[in-house]
Amino acid sequence: MKVGLFFLVVIVLSTNMSFAQINDDEIIEDEQIDNTVIKNNRKNNKIRQKKKVLKVDNIFIGTTFSFSISNSMYLDISPYGGYLFGKFLGVGIGGTYIYFADLIINQSDNIYGGRLFVNLRPFSELRGLNGLYAHVEGEYLNRTYAYSGGKPLRKFVPAVNVGLGYNTAFDKGFAFTAELLLNTLWFSRRNQGLINVYNLPWQYRVGIYYAF
Repeated sequence: MKVGLFFLVVIVLSTNMSFAQINDDEIIEDEQIDNTVIKNNRKNNKIRQKKKVLKVDNIFIGTTFSFSISNSMYLDISPYGGYLFGKFLGVGIGGTYIYFADLIINQSDNIYGGRLFVNLRPFSELRGLNGLYAHVEGEYLNRTYAYSGGKPLRKFVPAVNVGLGYNTAFDKGFAFTAELLLNTLWFSRRNQGLINVYNLPWQYRVGIYYAF
């Protein structure tokens, strides 16, 4: 009788230990699952933060115009887009189309190409001067330089334009812009007998600007 009672107690204790071991294993597995979920969430958050580095609010677009007429006529339309890196630096890319007509010999040309530019705003936090910026751009335009057998011969002409610009807001996100630029390559190219796109070394532009 005592021997049977002893075996009964041993069986009961073994059963309780087995249940306890199963419960502990389940808790450990649950903890591992929870930790894995937490780690995955952290990874997803880091990926989302990296994707949000480029902000839509920093994108800007616009277009500038210029027009001049004397013995020849220029009509310039130049759309562009770019991105603001903080308050002081903006970089962008644009296209240029110019209709040129020589009113003396009655010839015209379509000039086109692209440009890359950088805008520096040193006074972006000063009221009244926050719209002032320095502008530097590289421009590469294709134009007719001669005729052979009645057919136009074309080539690309480089320019490096530097100057000042100013924009003034008139509505939410919108602003008028004005730029006065000097082509730093104009004089050396003329002295070497090379063609330029513009008759004068400087040019002005006015336009409209929108910042998201």
